[in-house]
Amino acid sequence: MTDAFDYWHIKILYDLTGYITAFIATWFFYRKIIRPDELPNPFTNKNQKWEYYLSVIAGAMLGGIVISTFDGAMIPGRNPVDGIILSKSIAGALFGGVITAELFKYLNGIKTPTGILFLPGIVLGVFIGRFGAIATGVRDFTYGLPTTLPWGMDLWDGILRHPTMIYEMVLLAVFFAIFCFWLYSSKRAWWIHNGFYVFIIVYFLYRFSVGFIQPYSTFWFGLSTYQVIAIPMVTYGVWMMRKKNF
Repeated sequence: MTDAFDYWHIKILYDLTGYITAFIATWFFYRKIIRPDELPNPFTNKNQKWEYYLSVIAGAMLGGIVISTFDGAMIPGRNPVDGIILSKSIAGALFGGVITAELFKYLNGIKTPTGILFLPGIVLGVFIGRFGAIATGVRDFTYGLPTTLPWGMDLWDGILRHPTMIYEMVLLAVFFAIFCFWLYSSKRAWWIHNGFYVFIIVYFLYRFSVGFIQPYSTFWFGLSTYQVIAIPMVTYGVWMMRKKNF
């Protein structure tokens, strides 16, 4: 009971910190960084704006829980014999959020890109959340397979593993640095309209690649659920960029 309490205590602490950081970053980016002439308000009224935000949040939550719980249910020994452990994932949340956002925009005739508004919050929120994954070790199921590489990390079970959480944090830090650099360059307008799609492509290419060294289920023709959803997400990012730039 103590181990379970400690796990959820740590998990909730880091997740909550990540959510608060994401909210502040999103607000700051929208209010202080983006000028009205760079990204016109796509909503016809305040009600539509809040409907959009609530829909995306709901879609992200549903996608994160359903995909992670489904994938976890396929891993032998992960769940108790009398039930299934509910869980959530960033990849699943992005998948659900993107589908919900694009469906809402299609039904309401919105053409202006909106993903860029969430980008800083997503990157910083996930970065902080990965500290929680490290702190909870193998209980979080985001770790890598055992490795003999010199940077293998012991995640509280005595086995040196690929520190996939750190791999992801490095990726996010590098991407955010590049994004900030280009945001204050002659390419600013291009990044405002394409930055979110670049992130989706980069992040899901990473998730597809790292899936080969993570202990997820592989019943989709040798691929995990996260690798499978990475394929349409990368395709989406490439298609949206070509649609807006050609």
